[in-house]
Parts: sequence; C-alpha cells; structure tokens
Amino acid sequence: MKPDHKPRQDDTQVSGFLGLSVSTILGGGVWVMVARLFSQVAQLVAFVAAARVLSPAEFGFFAFVSAIAFLFVVVSEGGWAEYIMRADHGEEHLPQLASIALVSGCCFTLMGFLVSLLIGGLWFSAWQTWLFLLFSLWFIPAALNTVYDGTLVHRNRLNRQAVIRIVAEAAGLAVTLFGLWAGWNIVALVLGRLVTNFLAVAGGVLVLGWIVPAWPDRSVLGEVLHFARYIVSVRIIVFGRSYSGTLAVGGLLGLADAGYYRAAERIVAAFSELVGEPARMLAWVIFRRAGGQSADDQTADPISRAGNLFLPALFAVAAPVYVGLILVAPNLVDIALGATWAPVALVVKILAVRQLLSFQGYVTEPLLSVRGEVRRLWPLSLMISIASIGMMVVLAPFGLVYAAIGQCVAAGFAGVLAIWFQSRYGKLDWPRITANSGLIALAAAVMFVGVSSLAHWPAETHMPPYSQMAMQVLVGATIYLAVLYASWKWTGWLKSGH
Repeated sequence: MKPDHKPRQDDTQVSGFLGLSVSTILGGGVWVMVARLFSQVAQLVAFVAAARVLSPAEFGFFAFVSAIAFLFVVVSEGGWAEYIMRADHGEEHLPQLASIALVSGCCFTLMGFLVSLLIGGLWFSAWQTWLFLLFSLWFIPAALNTVYDGTLVHRNRLNRQAVIRIVAEAAGLAVTLFGLWAGWNIVALVLGRLVTNFLAVAGGVLVLGWIVPAWPDRSVLGEVLHFARYIVSVRIIVFGRSYSGTLAVGGLLGLADAGYYRAAERIVAAFSELVGEPARMLAWVIFRRAGGQSADDQTADPISRAGNLFLPALFAVAAPVYVGLILVAPNLVDIALGATWAPVALVVKILAVRQLLSFQGYVTEPLLSVRGEVRRLWPLSLMISIASIGMMVVLAPFGLVYAAIGQCVAAGFAGVLAIWFQSRYGKLDWPRITANSGLIALAAAVMFVGVSSLAHWPAETHMPPYSQMAMQVLVGATIYLAVLYASWKWTGWLKSGH
C-alpha cells in the first residue's frame, strides 16, 4: 500500500473555531475519550483476572519487570509523535522519522536482550529471564507506533486513531484472558501487551499506508533529537514521580499501606487519563491550528484566544469528573475492590482533589511545543517532581492520609507553576481564563453541596452500593448541567475568546 504523506485538507475548510467545525472538535474528543475509556476498562478486567490467577509474588514480579520495560519504552518512543504534531513540516520528514523510530526501537530491544541475559543469568531463574526477553519485544512496535499515532493526530483523524486503539486493546485483552485461562500466568499478560502494540502499528499502516523508512539527513536528525531530548527528559522525570508514592509508602509504612496507596492511585489515574488524554490530543490540534493563523485581524493572538476558550472548556469537563469521584469514592471502592479495601476511599478522595488542582497541566506540553518553548518543559517537570517527591518523603512517615495530603500541596504548587509558565512562555491570558471559569466552579460547588446533602438518604434506605452510586451520579449530573446551562443562558459567558 502506498503511504499517504499528504495531510487531508477537506476538514480544514469548514468555518468554525480555528478552522475546525464544532463537530470535528467534539467528535474527535469523544472518540478519543471512548478509546481511553475502553482501554481503562480492558486494563481493569485484565488486572482483576490476573489477581484471581497469580500469586502476590508473581504479580509483584510482573509489576517490577513491566516498570523497567516501561522506562525503556519511554526513552525509545522519544518525541517522534510530538515532533510530527507540533507543526506542518513534521510530516515532510515522515520517512526519516520512521527510520529514527525503528533504529531507536532496535537499539533498546538489543539493550533489553543484553540486560535480560546478564541480570537473568546472575539473579533470576530461566523462566524469569525468558520473561525479560519477551518484554524486550515491546520496544520496536512501541517506537514505530508513535510515528503513526502522531500522524493521525496531525491530520485530525482522531476517530480512526480511536478505532485502532479499541481494536488493539480488545485483541490484547482477549489474548490475556485466554492465556490466564490456559495457565500461561505472567506470560499471558506480556503477550497481551505485545499483541496490543503490534496491532496498533498494523492499524496505522492500514489507514496511512506503510511509511518507507529513509535514512535521515544530518540536519533533520539533529533537529529531531534536539526536540526529543526535552520530551524524553520530561517523561523520565514524570516516570520517576509516578512511582515515588508507592516506593516511599512501601518503604516507610509497609507493603499493606503501599497496596492501599497504589490501589487509590490506580483508580484516580483511570479518571485522570479519561480526561487528560482527549485534552492533550485536542490541545495539540487546536493550538497548532491557532499557531498557523495570522493575528492581524485579532485583538489577541490566535493561540491566546484558543486558550481563553479551551481551558475553561477543559475545566468544565474536569470539575464534575473529579468532584464526582470525591462524592462516589466510598461506594466505588466497595463495588470495585470490596470491603477489605475500604481505607482506600479516603485516599481516593484526597488524590482526586490533587488532580483537580493541577488539571491545567494537561495542555502545557502541546502549548509550549507550538510556541517553540519546548525547552521549558524540562525545568517545569523537574520542579514539580522535586515538590511531589519531597512532600512524599516528608509526610509519608506520618501515615497514608498525610502522604496523600502532601500530594495535594505539591499539586497546588504544580498548578500555580503551570499557570506561570503558560502565561509567560505560552502567552495565555489567565485572568481571562479564570473569568471564563468562574461559573463552572459555581456549578461544581452546587453539585457537591447538593449530592452531599442527600448522601444519607440512600444509606438509610439500605440501597446496595451500586444503586447508591448510580443515584449520586444521576443527581450530581442533573444539578451540574442545570446550573451550568442556567448560568450560560443568564450571562452568555464563554461566547468569545477575546
């Protein structure tokens, strides 16, 4: 199949926000959100199935090896997708980017083989060494998939990208469940992940055609690596921050508390990815389109105008999700994990507050990349990581709840820092964004008070937890949407980005 290297133009001529129709923006976001939701459900099903089959030691070993493998994946993926998404000239170098991605994946695969044989021969049994080797096959498709993923986003084919992800995740889940049923144990989890990645690449090839690799010019290679080093360094920092909580709690409080904290993080992360992934993808599309427009006839430059609209819209989605999670946490934990995991509920509530305090960070990477300030991401992520890890180390000895509260403090600092970077280097108008977000905060507050005031009624009627949670969601959604709609009709807020 001949590769399609030219971006489509038919969806860019429709009048609307920044040249994109409302249906394009909302439709793409919905598709990405559906794909993310399906991915979260698939991972949850695989986790529950694995927990019923594997022993704690086996599952712990899998988590340890997969963490190492994921670090390799983070580095091997580089910033190839982001390089394509940030500007139009990224697509001009697709064959060269495909070559860079393949070389990167092959190098880390070879490194994985060497590490597996060296460490496995010294400390692990034969089957554990083979597991290391099997994980190493992850790196090539993961690296190559970033090229296809970035191209799909750059061409606004978010619906096709979402379909590819759903099909790949479904196939991976099927392999995992079959493997666990057949007695493959940990190998079933690894094979499921490999199938997901290989099918994701196959889907990209089916939609875009095979991008024939071409050896990169020295200038292109230098530009790509210069751009990628900031992306990779940021993601390594984020990788370290993501695992600091579990490590600190486990080392200072014990494995039981570490399990509680990890379970709470996993629940909150599911909601965070459901909001954050569509936000990040849409931010790339919207800010890149804004960056390509002229500001001659605008009172504000197009990127600032886009931010004035997009950030309040993002807050309108994030606020009810995280406030709702605070409200339903006890019932959600009881339904998903059982009564034994009840202490997790309070930690989930606190960590949901953490996510709400730092929601604006979802758009920092695409915004600064489009502005040509990608080098600012590294110091920003480093400062946020130092704050997060520092608060964890200081407060974890006092207990699980204090550790979670410390993360809220760190998130507040991260949110303020993100706003400063977005204002100074991204040139967003945060006073205007804050003004556009005021009534959204009011609607979320009314939702919280309304649902909280009715919290005792389902319990007093002895409704089962799933019925209680359904009631909370229904009442909360009704209150939030009603207040938001009434506010919009009354004030006409968010009609312009100026």
